[in-house]
Amino acid sequence: AIPRRPVCQARPPPEQRTILVDMVDAAHPPLARVSRSAVFVPIHEVRGRPHVVVDGPCGDGTVLGLSHWPDGGTPPQLTADTSAGIVARYLDATPSGPTVDLVTNNHFDEDGILAAYMLLERPAPGKLRDLAVEAAEAGDFQRWREPEAAWCAIALMAMAERPTTPFPDVLRALNGAAAHDPAGTITIALLPHVADLLRDPDRYHRLWEPTWRQVQDDIALLDSGAATVEEIPDGDLAIVRAERPLSAFAVYPRIDAMRVLTATPDGLLRLQHRYETWVRYVSRPLPPRVDLSALPSALAQIETRPGTWRFEGVEHPQARLMFGDALGSPAPSGLPPEQLVDEILHIPTSADR
Repeated sequence: AIPRRPVCQARPPPEQRTILVDMVDAAHPPLARVSRSAVFVPIHEVRGRPHVVVDGPCGDGTVLGLSHWPDGGTPPQLTADTSAGIVARYLDATPSGPTVDLVTNNHFDEDGILAAYMLLERPAPGKLRDLAVEAAEAGDFQRWREPEAAWCAIALMAMAERPTTPFPDVLRALNGAAAHDPAGTITIALLPHVADLLRDPDRYHRLWEPTWRQVQDDIALLDSGAATVEEIPDGDLAIVRAERPLSAFAVYPRIDAMRVLTATPDGLLRLQHRYETWVRYVSRPLPPRVDLSALPSALAQIETRPGTWRFEGVEHPQARLMFGDALGSPAPSGLPPEQLVDEILHIPTSADR
């Protein structure tokens, strides 16, 4: 599998990550100019040369960060929820700084490739650019208003996976992954196809239809009441009860909570922090994550089935709390969901301390 969103370096404190930032003023330094002949290069080929990073952390040689990562280095006047949104703002700006010819990223995902496509191809304001930003939001946050955005996000990931990609260049990149991380080579292989996908998502229906059918089935379960979502606003928590885990594309557009607990009849219990709380999200303030590191040992004292509770850590992009077997695979817990909810809500937040 291709790497997605590797854990970044230490994050700034929450108060620095949730501030709504004003537009540019005279105090901001001039933005670097991405040349019309700029090219995307894999991160291992940058070697400290001047470059722009999209949707990843700044590194040696970064002269402009267009990334919503915590250490993405985005100029304040360009901040947006997604890296594609940041690039859209950059395209509307008037850069006057040094010219840069290299663009890179350290991983592959929907937001990253859409941001790179926009920066290099510079689509005019309008439907194509808007859909690129909406597809990036769907890919990173599983939120969508029009299904075409979700279709594009799903198709982009299918294009990059060995079992589903229709492109030989992607297979060659994956087959040569032993020497280097294939993310950059996959990005280069797929960049020529992004505009075609945005112009006509139906053309790639075989890539998104299987996943989309599952999303529609999950939406039907929620609409019928066979699956339910209960939000606890004071705890920034949503509890999803369903016969099986539901797609985030079905759940996330209808909730505000940033912590989502899935509970199934067979005893599966999984808490996941949404990705919005890991990146530099600016469209609205979000409650800071709550460190659940002490919870697994407390749960072990009351767990009635064999297995282990694990928490990935507050710095992990999804920071999941799960019960699993000796191999780390999800396993049924003996705890009632209500008891786990009570334990979660009793962990003090930073505002409580």
